[in-house]
This record gives sequence, structure tokens and C-alpha cells, in this order.
Amino acid sequence: MNISQQFSLFFDQMADMVFLVEWKNNQLWYTNVNPSAQQKLGIDMVGRRLVDVLPASVFTTLDKHYLKCIESMHPVTYSDLNLFVSDLPASETSLTYIEEDGRTYVLAITKNINSLKKKAEDYIFLESLVTNTVDAMLVIDTDGIVLKVNEAFAKQFGWSTSELMGECWELFPITPSELKTQTLNTLATLKKGQSVPSEETVRLTKEGRSIHTSVSYSPILNEADQVVAISMIYRNIQHLKELEEKLEESHDAYKSLFSYHKNAVCMVNEDGIIENINEACVAITGFPSEVIIGFNIVEYAKEVVPDLDLDKTKRGEIANFELLLPDSKGRDLCLSVTNVPIIVKGVVKGTYIIAQDITEKRSIEKEREKLQEQLTFQAYHDSLTELPNRRLLEEQLDKAIHGAEKNLSMLALFFLDCDHLKEVNDTYGHEVGDELLISFSKRLLMTVREGDIVARLGGDEFVILLHGLEDITQMDKVASRILTTLGSPYNILGHEIHATASIGISTYPANGTTVKQLFRQADQALYTVKNAGRNGYRISGV
Repeated sequence: MNISQQFSLFFDQMADMVFLVEWKNNQLWYTNVNPSAQQKLGIDMVGRRLVDVLPASVFTTLDKHYLKCIESMHPVTYSDLNLFVSDLPASETSLTYIEEDGRTYVLAITKNINSLKKKAEDYIFLESLVTNTVDAMLVIDTDGIVLKVNEAFAKQFGWSTSELMGECWELFPITPSELKTQTLNTLATLKKGQSVPSEETVRLTKEGRSIHTSVSYSPILNEADQVVAISMIYRNIQHLKELEEKLEESHDAYKSLFSYHKNAVCMVNEDGIIENINEACVAITGFPSEVIIGFNIVEYAKEVVPDLDLDKTKRGEIANFELLLPDSKGRDLCLSVTNVPIIVKGVVKGTYIIAQDITEKRSIEKEREKLQEQLTFQAYHDSLTELPNRRLLEEQLDKAIHGAEKNLSMLALFFLDCDHLKEVNDTYGHEVGDELLISFSKRLLMTVREGDIVARLGGDEFVILLHGLEDITQMDKVASRILTTLGSPYNILGHEIHATASIGISTYPANGTTVKQLFRQADQALYTVKNAGRNGYRISGV
């Protein structure tokens, strides 16, 4: 039975989309497509090249994954959750390398994983909300235990995250005693799944200082619509209270504040039209006043921040948000915006928009995040081969041991030496030796499954951690495959290098139940192989 017949037999009735793609003449061709894929995509694909069938952006993405599968001859899995794009489904595709009668194929199976998409979006949204909001935020469970607290809360009220996490929030005198009953009644309402309006009140810092605060409460529901937690967002409005007092005392003081404020300040009427601006607005944006005045900032904000509730100020509430706005030279300005309602005798007459230029701050934050990622990678990976180092390996091995103990499964730890590396270094130089180690590590990666770990301890020492093994026979096959793969000659900087490997193997739980025990047993087995002449393997205890 050829591969096309097998394809129809196994995949014609499958609900998932399945494609059989052939690699010929350095091109990808659709050979078979199951009915599910044909029905969902509605495109004639069989006998056509992928580049002719797919949109350019889609083909570019798929081509990269298909070539990786073909070049490595190992399975490749990729997914596209299409987070926060409502009209696109989430999918996961597995690619399997196949050879038959001298022809090369890739079998692609695409599964719909929309169930994971909503959970991922919810998790990202909540984490982003808590971490990045400029307002102080506290999340408690229904028993009052603190689950989440952001940095803004620590800055505003003085209690550190370590002091609050896991503790009952009532133990901390955030709420004045005279307002405690009111707050507890509000929380009782929220536990019933009912919403409550935000309120302007007073809260206390760790030092006992009073802060005028706007508090917003929200119940957090699980999939069964049960209240499992409550979020409390505290916005410091002390400066607004002080501003109101000053404006009442002196109109001149207000005029000075408007004119000389270091941030851009605009006065907007009820229709969203800018009627007046300060000098900072011109300096920050680069546009002259005659261009800015008359511009409908509300309509612009609705386009670039569609989910923003811009009617808050009409209800007499303050709104905070970030806005991307091009300056006069076309460069994007990142602005932290506060909308303050203009209230005259209890009636909202317009809005003051205060915009702080945080473009440089956001750029610095991105660079800092990038640097932190690099430092983290360097701390856990070998600088030459970019394989996991001993630190990361021991952490992963410890986790694997706990998982194997729970699942009653077997692990294997392969200790490898690149035989005669010293002779290579002495004969050809350390540059050739380093390139040999890099090639050696790449071949090791080709011999293991996705999910297994290849690490370098240093020098010529490498370690492989294999998961989910069933018996010793599997280890024999893997070890033989490794020796065969590593034993082929290497072409390094114009030199043909012959480098074999010696392998010592320990298994969990037969040879130990701790990281230290498994390392020692594998090392002893490796020592035995090296004494026996190298280029072989030994399983500890066998």
C-alpha cells in the first residue's frame, strides 16, 4: 500500500485538516488533502505548489516550518493562537517527515484549538492589567486573601508585595476605621456577583497618611459564573482635589497652571473639539496652535483606542489611557493621557486633556526587557553551543524526576564525551575544536525527540535527558543512533575530522532517584566506556 492509499485510509474521515506535501525540485507541492481540509478551505490544492495556492504572508510562515522539518528530518509543531483577533481561529499544526521510494514528503495535521485561545487571552489580559496599569491594584479571593498586587499599589500606599501576598487584606489599615463597615458591605455585594459603582473616598498609607482616592471594584468570575476573586483599583485623586481648591481660590492660579504646565494641556468642548492649548502642547507635538485648535481629539481617540470609554468625562469621571499620536515630523509620540471633566455648577461643560510624553520611557523599558531576556538566556545556556548549561539541566532534571515519580515513568541520563577533543585542539587549534563542538552539539540535537534535553556541561562533556522511556531496548537504540550519527566525519574549516563519542547511561529509578545519584551513576558508566577504549556506551547496572 503506497503513501497515497494510506493517506485516504487513515485521514479521509478525520475532522482535523490533513495535508500530504511532497518536496521535489526544491519546491513544496500538495499531493493529498483530506475532505475536511478541502471543505474548510474551498481551494483546489492537489497537484499545485504551496507558493501558488497560499497568500504570500501565509506561505512565508509555512515554508519556514516545512523546511525545518525536512532539513532536520524531525517532527515540527507550530501554533497560531491569533490572540485578540476575533475572526481568526486558533490552530496547532504538527509536521512529520516521511520518505518513501526515494521521495520526500511532509504530513501536516492541523487541529482547531479555539478552546485554548480564550483562556490565553484572558490570562494575558489579567496579567497585563495587574502589572502595567498605572493605578494601584489589589486582587483578593472571596476569603479576603491577597492574590495579586501591582507595583503601583506598593508605590502609592507603602506596603511591599512580599508583605501583602498571601495575607488577609483586612490586617492592613488601608481603609479608615470609620469606613470599614461600608467597604465590607461593598465586598459582600460583589461576592454575590453584583456590580457596584466606583466611589471617591479616603484611603491610608502604611504611615497613616490620608489619600483622596477613587476606588473601582470588579468581581472576577470563573467559567461557571461564580465569583472567585475581587479586584480593587485605587486611583490617587489627591492632586485633583488640591487642583479644585486652587481653582476655586483663584482663576489666575488656574491660568498659570494651564499655561506653564510641563505636559501638554488641551481644553476640549462637549463635542470633542480642542478650543485652547498651552505652549507645551505645541512644543511636544511640533504642530502650531492653528493646526491643533479645531481638531476633534475625541473622534481620533475613538479610532486608535476603540475600547476606550470616552464618555466617562461626560459622566463627570476621570479617564486615564495611553495614546499614540504622530508629531509634526511623522514620528509616533506615546502619550500618557488624563481626561479631567470641566464641571460648572454640577454640569459637565467639557474636558481638560493632560498629556505626558512618555515616548522615551517606553523605549527604555523595551530595551531593558530585551537586555533582561539576553541576560537570562546567558545565565542558563552554554556560550559556545547555546545548549542548556549545567544549571538549567539540573533544574529540568529535578522537574523531570518529580514528574516521573508522579507518572511512574522512566528517565534516562546520557553522559557523553567527545573523544580526543584535546588531540584536535593540539593538532588544528582551538578554533577548529570549538567548531567541532558546535557541529557535535547539532548532531546530538538531531538524534533526540522534541522535548528531550541536550546540554553541555563544559569542555567535551555533554548530557542528554530522555523522557518517557519504556525499557532498556529504547536506550540501546538511541545510544546506537547517537554513536552512528556522531561517528561520521566532520568537515571543519577545510579539515576532515574524525571524532567519536563515549556514552555512560543512568536510568531513573533503577540507578537513583535524585539528580546527584543519576549524575554519579552515569559518570561511572562513562568512565568504564573510556577505560574500555572509547567509542561505545554502557548502561549502568546492565
